[in-house]
Amino acid sequence: MVILAIETTGPLASAAIYKDGATDCISNSSVFSHLQECVPMIKALMEGAGIRPEDIDAVAVSCGPGSFTGIRIGMATAKGLAQVWGKPIVEVPTLESFAYAETPYTRTTLVCPLFDARRSQVYAAAFRLKDSVVPEGAYALEEYLDMVREAAREGDTLLFLGDGSRKFEEQIRTYMEGPCCGEGPAFAVEFADDEHYLQRADSIAVLGAKLFGEGKVKDCYTAQPNYLRAAEPDRQKKKNAAAGGRTARKDQSPEEKR
Repeated sequence: MVILAIETTGPLASAAIYKDGATDCISNSSVFSHLQECVPMIKALMEGAGIRPEDIDAVAVSCGPGSFTGIRIGMATAKGLAQVWGKPIVEVPTLESFAYAETPYTRTTLVCPLFDARRSQVYAAAFRLKDSVVPEGAYALEEYLDMVREAAREGDTLLFLGDGSRKFEEQIRTYMEGPCCGEGPAFAVEFADDEHYLQRADSIAVLGAKLFGEGKVKDCYTAQPNYLRAAEPDRQKKKNAAAGGRTARKDQSPEEKR
């Protein structure tokens, strides 16, 4: 099985090849330069690995949540390659991919990825041994941390990853290590190091291979991004439409109101 994986949902883009259980990954070093570097990076990766388009079984793409623009770039790239090459697409949940990363996890670790979603929210989830214990969603930070605390067991290590783990590290430590109502399990709070805290294409490739093996594939026409929340222009459009609708109803004549 050969899977080409694309990751553009975070600040750094990366691409990976999964072949027979092993991964080869390449990442850029320029923040949010995905549009310029994604395709050349894929070309360099394939040439270096000696992989031709006909060798690839599927294109796996990190489908979100994350950067709205980044998600669109990755999805458009995956769709274009899949269409040209005649390959299926595997939509890989970005948050879940952290549970498949090559990180020094232990059996007592809760993998807790979270991204800064702005507007006082985080995109987040939590996994134990690759099983979801907090479903992915857009949460207020304290709401998410409460759910993680409820999922924790005695002796657990809570490992926080993603750009939100850096931005909110102080708040997370204060909230999770401080006193809480009632008695709860004792657990440790840790934060991933520089090498592992961001999403990477090699994790997308590993989870993508698993999903491909389960037959969970789409094509270039049906693959869709997973934003978890509407983009600001879409929210504003709906808000304006609703306001316009209310104004129209307010200005209706007595005959129209009947």
